[in-house]
Amino acid sequence: MYGAEIVTLNRIFMLFKKAHSLYNKLESIFEKDGKEVPFLIFFRIAVASIALIEIGSLYSDLPSFFSSSRTLIPQELLYLEAGDFRYLHAFYGFLKSNELLGVFYTISVPTYIIALLCILFGFFTRFAAGIAVILQLLIFKSFGPFNYGYDFFLTMSLFYCMVFPTGRFYAIDAKIFKKSQTVALNYRRVIQIHLAIAYLFSGISKGLDVGWWNGNSVWKAIASVDNSYYAVYPIILTVVGIGTVLLEFSYPFLVYYKKTRKYVITGVILMHASIAIMMELYAFSAMMIVWNVAAYGNITMINKTTNVETA
Repeated sequence: MYGAEIVTLNRIFMLFKKAHSLYNKLESIFEKDGKEVPFLIFFRIAVASIALIEIGSLYSDLPSFFSSSRTLIPQELLYLEAGDFRYLHAFYGFLKSNELLGVFYTISVPTYIIALLCILFGFFTRFAAGIAVILQLLIFKSFGPFNYGYDFFLTMSLFYCMVFPTGRFYAIDAKIFKKSQTVALNYRRVIQIHLAIAYLFSGISKGLDVGWWNGNSVWKAIASVDNSYYAVYPIILTVVGIGTVLLEFSYPFLVYYKKTRKYVITGVILMHASIAIMMELYAFSAMMIVWNVAAYGNITMINKTTNVETA
């Protein structure tokens, strides 16, 4: 009887030992590297700036997609295709039943812009980021069929601005609340892991599509924006397609090693810059470049200026 109890206790002890070992490994992964503060400052300011520029460029046309009566397509049909239809339908039903629909359409976008400005200057940063996330989802999910990669990465970026202590440094919050200037976690690692997963599965998805191996997917993407690309040699499209698949799939492996990191980050930045130029997806490309620079750039603050090098 005692032997069985001893065996059980020994198993429990070994289980706790393994759990402790796993915890130590995870702790070492997120161990500080001394670059946390510049990362938090750069990430907050860059994300808020891109979001403000994007919403500013859309402001005059936004009523055509998001308004009570001026949309090109009825608002109910626009969010019908959204994956969050059941939530949006209930939300808009609540507003309509309480005669608050007009108020919501009137104040939602200006409030969203104010929240982004608060994030930019670090004023009640976490609260502002939480408001921005909610409004960004409500506004842009309301015309889901027109959403693309930028909208999803903006949601995640604003969420990270809320979760990370981005308002502790170079922010109004730092002057008001006088919080500790120490950072307990390597928040850059979260972005690094996120990027590795995103690029890996994007590479796998593209690799399973034969169009990326013969150039058809590249041709469709750029020809949908500019018909002059009909004349591009097929071999160029094939090389670009295969190169994109290999770059995205190999990203998490090549970026792990310092010797190859500089080259893969340069390649990814050039890829997104090309997307911006050829497909006019400026906001998406800018956001992805910001994520890569924030994750792997050696950002140092000197005399209130920022110098960026590849780590």
